[in-house]
Amino acid sequence: MAKLSKRYLCGVACISVCAGSLPAFAQSSDPAQGDAQARSTQPAAPTADAGVADIVVTAQRRSENLQRTALAVSAVSGDALLRAGVVQPQDLTKVVPALKLAAIGGSGTVVTIRGVGTFPGNPYAEPGVAVNLDGVYLARSGGPNGLFYDLERVEVLKGPQGTLYGRNATAGAINIIAKKPTDSFGVEGSIEGGNYNFYRGVLAVNVPLGEGAAMRASGTISRRDGYFDDGYSDDKTEGGRLQLKLEPTSRLEILLSADYAHTGGKGPNGVLSPYLDPSHPFRGASRDGTNELFQAVSLALTGGTNPNFIPPILDDGHVNQRNWGVSATIDYDLGPAKLTIIPAYRDSKNKYLMYNAGFPVSSNERSKATSVEARLASNGSGPLTWLLGGYFFREHVDFDLDANNGVSVSNTSPDLVTKSYAAFGQLTYSLTSNLRATGGLRFTREEKSQGGSFGFVIPPEGAGACGAFDSATSFCTFPLNGELNASRLTYKAGLEYDAGPNSLLYANVSTGFKAGGFYGSQAPNTFRPEKLAAYTFGAKNRFFDNKLQFNLEVFYWDYKDQQITHVGPVRPIGFTVITENAGKSRLYGAEADLIWSPSARDMFHANVQYLNTKYTDLHYTQTTLAGPPATVCPTTPVAGQPEVVVNCSGNPVMLSPKWTANLSYSHRFPLANGSELEAQVGTQIQSGYWTGIEYLPGERQKASTVSNASLTYRPDGSRFTISAYIDNIEDSTVKAFAFVQPVLGMPVVILKAPRTFGGRVTFNF
Repeated sequence: MAKLSKRYLCGVACISVCAGSLPAFAQSSDPAQGDAQARSTQPAAPTADAGVADIVVTAQRRSENLQRTALAVSAVSGDALLRAGVVQPQDLTKVVPALKLAAIGGSGTVVTIRGVGTFPGNPYAEPGVAVNLDGVYLARSGGPNGLFYDLERVEVLKGPQGTLYGRNATAGAINIIAKKPTDSFGVEGSIEGGNYNFYRGVLAVNVPLGEGAAMRASGTISRRDGYFDDGYSDDKTEGGRLQLKLEPTSRLEILLSADYAHTGGKGPNGVLSPYLDPSHPFRGASRDGTNELFQAVSLALTGGTNPNFIPPILDDGHVNQRNWGVSATIDYDLGPAKLTIIPAYRDSKNKYLMYNAGFPVSSNERSKATSVEARLASNGSGPLTWLLGGYFFREHVDFDLDANNGVSVSNTSPDLVTKSYAAFGQLTYSLTSNLRATGGLRFTREEKSQGGSFGFVIPPEGAGACGAFDSATSFCTFPLNGELNASRLTYKAGLEYDAGPNSLLYANVSTGFKAGGFYGSQAPNTFRPEKLAAYTFGAKNRFFDNKLQFNLEVFYWDYKDQQITHVGPVRPIGFTVITENAGKSRLYGAEADLIWSPSARDMFHANVQYLNTKYTDLHYTQTTLAGPPATVCPTTPVAGQPEVVVNCSGNPVMLSPKWTANLSYSHRFPLANGSELEAQVGTQIQSGYWTGIEYLPGERQKASTVSNASLTYRPDGSRFTISAYIDNIEDSTVKAFAFVQPVLGMPVVILKAPRTFGGRVTFNF
């Protein structure tokens, strides 16, 4: 065993040295400090003796050292999130290379991990990456908005998490973990400001309430003008969180939590790709050019009678989302095991008007979700560790959505109820002192129902097909109905091996699924669950007294019954945003994470990801009511229907650049009075990728480089810091997502932030 360990250590050390000179590799480990983009994926600052600090995570529902966790997971500390300027979910793309996030309008966010995720085109959509706040699942795509303050860390689990996290964790999970009450009085926070009239404040107060009790109250407010000249892509966020910790006995601990967040402002904006000027991508004049095109097409389609047949894009868009929730985490130590129960309730109201589809879309949405999770986990350090649990989730969603692209004016008003029941278990057994085996199963039962109605404006001669027809408005209404039940068994199996005192090898196979659902149509109006199986080999290593860390993950993902959300035909007539099972894909690649801390004042970090993706079967439908098919892929007409089947098989998966590299370096300069100055510089380099499944030229994002820098002053013995920063030094124009305007067949693209800069003061008393 010792001989094998020495050979392994020598081999990995050689790989580590080589990796440091390669142009590409990726993060799979523990970013925990930094200022933005690649810089913010910095690990914890070195200690006085130098070396990479440890991070404790709860990714497997128990506290573990990240370097001893046989799982592909990244952890980002609260300090790193603050310094990276992570205010909303889409900002997480700065700190985890495997993540791609984009705010698409109406407070919705596209979240993908290695190209796998969900486009929340309407409130029907459920996320493909499970997002949890302190163990409570957030069902809505806008659920995480306003939560990124006073955090202990964020964990990103890459790959399907069907055993411990269950439904809608096809691509992975994001765990948002707030700072908890402690037994010491304290006040901490930050104040910052920057260009675009940006300012943000965070304040947290921790108060001990006597023996066995403490309270923590925290809040944030953020304001920023829009990146666009007409005010779009702004930020207007407030949030608050109150936590009460009680320890009535030495065995019982209770954490009560309540939170509230409001997201307002005009919301994000898109640009019609032919009018995207790379030198001035956020100028409001792009909207004027788009509306001139809309007017010309409108006159052509109506024979010169209606210049506003395709509605213009105006500046009256807005978002008004209010999320709140309450939960309890009850831990009881039974001796050989610990019982954890987490009851929770989440409430979301979202009212918006947006133009990111290339036409006005307004919605009034309400979601009420109740969940209860119970877990029993083994205590002690014997050869067997185990965890058993049960889960119940119920959500009631109703919304009223109006869309008007000129050719089609529609309303969708469903009433949706989802119930999910699950039982799960996972155990790890030590086969030898160095070798452990893990196995897990989860059985999930899903029950969904749909009621309500949907309808379109149609000519009076088509009234005979309607369930109800309003002659005054020519609005044809149809009932929505249906039930959808499904059961799934997901599993995990793995081996982990201690190849040395600071080296871990692991191999896993795990599965996950995303629930099926409905869309606004008469039957057929459902789609099946999608499934993903992942095969992973990883190595986590520390060398030279913890001064060098090298982690490597190699993976292969098999993705089936993939859910694709896009504009498509509905029955009996019309088109809207639908979801259908469009085939399968395969994804493989490698992530590597190299951290080198040669001294207590120096830290170098290189994270690189190689990702090779391909849709092995991608067939979906497009309507031709709005015009010719909007795709470069081959199409086949559907007999007797105004639609075609699109075949984009063989193309790369969207939002999956082949190479992503985050590089950073920091150095701390001692000053004569005992203070210090820390300088950091970093860059993120990405190869080109597609932002939509139509593969139109305007949906292509070319290779990009986005760099950043910061300077932080820390007075000797002081409890505050003063920083200055600049992000996206190059002022690069980077596309985050695209949606095709169905009448024109041109993509509307969502952009990432331009160059930003500012200053920040943090304090901790």
